[in-house]
Amino acid sequence: MKKNLLRTLDLLFLMRPILLVPVWGFSLFGYYRAKTESLKEITSLWNSSSLPVCFLLFLFSLSVGAVYIFNQIADIEVDKKNGGLPLLASGILRNKEALIFAFILSGISIITPLFTDFKIISFLSLFALIIGLLYSFKPFYFSGRPICDFLSNALGYGVIAFGAGWICGGKTLLAMSFLYSALPYFLLMCAGSISSTLPDRAGDYTVQKNTTAVVFGNQKAHFIATFLLLNAAVASIIVGDPLALICSVAPFPFYLCYIFKPTEFFMESTYKIGGAMTMLCSGFIIPLLIPAGIIVFFVTWLYFRLRHGVSYPSLVMVREDV
Repeated sequence: MKKNLLRTLDLLFLMRPILLVPVWGFSLFGYYRAKTESLKEITSLWNSSSLPVCFLLFLFSLSVGAVYIFNQIADIEVDKKNGGLPLLASGILRNKEALIFAFILSGISIITPLFTDFKIISFLSLFALIIGLLYSFKPFYFSGRPICDFLSNALGYGVIAFGAGWICGGKTLLAMSFLYSALPYFLLMCAGSISSTLPDRAGDYTVQKNTTAVVFGNQKAHFIATFLLLNAAVASIIVGDPLALICSVAPFPFYLCYIFKPTEFFMESTYKIGGAMTMLCSGFIIPLLIPAGIIVFFVTWLYFRLRHGVSYPSLVMVREDV
């Protein structure tokens, strides 16, 4: 009984629930842009009617959880090189059981929304899975191709996840206003995606995984990320989205610092500060996200601490001797 319970826990954390919180956040950005014209109206979203929306977005996020599992299956050798405690690469879980669980999550995410008024969520879940498979597996293997790596991530978060929230807000995807509203978040995710892969450059290079950071080098890749972040800020001003502007401006000083002092501290600060601010802003849309994110973070930390004796996740930046 205890063994089965622990195995179930391992499978649940294999889908990396801590990384589902940003999916919920980007979906809420889509919901906010579809439902309101300004921040003054945002308090109208703070009511019980948001609970069904949260449930639908949770169902959608299960497809992304399945993608994370598929990605770990494809990247076992890379994960061995990059360290940490990957549950598949370390042999804690077997590929077969991981694959079965990923198919179960995919089925729930695609089929369940068909019984709601938001059937298009099923299409978005399927689309997220297709992008995830193209990202993870050869011959396409976008995660190991420069430019394609961060563009596919940005498409997943800044367009597909954003689109799930947009649909829940009662708007159609077949409108220029959707692309117009999603643009700042797409650019934000482009920048964040590049920045989050810089620490993995050495391991990726060893296994010939040609990410943007590997091909261009950390410094040039960071310049690309900084340029994209600046464009996200400009796009936020153009479309009149103050939350996207805050998300763009908050990490910008750390991006500049990394240019002039390329240390691990500033490298990690770029995406960790940016990610934290993005989650705080999305929590302003539906405050339920904040306690949900804190609970997921704490439970994840507790699981890895008690089950495997490691500290993960960590928001603490690397300290360096000057």
